[in-house]
Amino acid sequence: MTQDSTIAWRLTASYRNLRHAARLVDLDVNALVIEDAAGLAANDAIPASLDCPSYFCDKAQFILILSELVRDGVRFDIALHEIEAGSGTSLAYATLHPRLDERTLALLRSLDPATAAQMTAMNDSIEAVFERLRQQITG
Repeated sequence: MTQDSTIAWRLTASYRNLRHAARLVDLDVNALVIEDAAGLAANDAIPASLDCPSYFCDKAQFILILSELVRDGVRFDIALHEIEAGSGTSLAYATLHPRLDERTLALLRSLDPATAAQMTAMNDSIEAVFERLRQQITG
């Protein structure tokens, strides 16, 4: 990481699902980033993302949004990004959820066993958190 960058969690799902979850937790929808804003009018299922921490979203809101998506059984991705301070551009990232498929993980193990083990441990931790959230929500 450089001095001109920060680390952020990036949650990606359909704009429709993120917008719905954002409304439920009183998150300003300006926090959602859409790659294809022109296509939004025709299809609100296009991908959108939410970074945390960011100007619009703090850690508590991020967890609440995540809880809503987990509760609703919505498909989403979570990645850890290194974000360039001035432009907001992602310089590097590591996908943490969903879990890498076994073939890709085997390839990663052959190239870098330590990183593969770390990613597996992080996935296990994330899935345990999702399970706890699901249990708390459903009772």
